[in-house]
Amino acid sequence: MERAERRGIVGRGVRVGLLMACAPVLPWAALALGVALVEFLRPGGDTRLAARDLRYGGLLTGGSLLAGAVMGLVLAGGLALASRVATRPGGLTLVAALLGALVFPAVFVVVAIGTDGAVAQLGTTFLAWPVMAAVAAAHGADVAGRTRRRPWLWPSGPAQERRPEPVTADAAPERPHRAS
Repeated sequence: MERAERRGIVGRGVRVGLLMACAPVLPWAALALGVALVEFLRPGGDTRLAARDLRYGGLLTGGSLLAGAVMGLVLAGGLALASRVATRPGGLTLVAALLGALVFPAVFVVVAIGTDGAVAQLGTTFLAWPVMAAVAAAHGADVAGRTRRRPWLWPSGPAQERRPEPVTADAAPERPHRAS
C-alpha cells in the first residue's frame, strides 16, 4: 500500500473515530463546564465544586479526543486489512460495524472517569453504542477508500493533488541572513 494511501486511510479513520467518541461525550463535558461556571460565578458558590466540575470537563474533553484517535486508528487498521480480502462494500460495512462495536467501550471508560461513574451519563453512553457502531458501518467503505459518498472525509482542492517539488542542482543557494 502506498504511503499517501495509508495516510489517507488513517486520516479518514481518525475522523470517524473522533466523531464516534466525541458525539456522546462532549455534551457531558459542556454540561460539566457550564456547571463549573455557574458554581464559580453565583454568589455563595462552592469553588471546590467548580474546580471538580472543571476537572471533569477537561477529563471528558481530553479523554474523548484521545479515545477517538485510538478508535480511529484501530478502525483504519482493521479496514485496511479487511479491504485486502473484502471485494464488496457490504463486507467492509460489516467489518466496520464490528470494529466500531468493539472499540466503543473506550468511551465508557472516559465517561466513567470523567463523571465518577454517574448512572445517567453511563446509561446514555450505553444507548449510543449501537448508534455509533452504525456510524462506523456507514463510513466503513469511505474509510477504506472504496467509495466517496461522504465528502467530509475526503480532502478537496489543490492540496490533495499537491506533491513536493523536486530540488534541482542548478538552484541558486539562499543567501545567509546577517546577524544583528
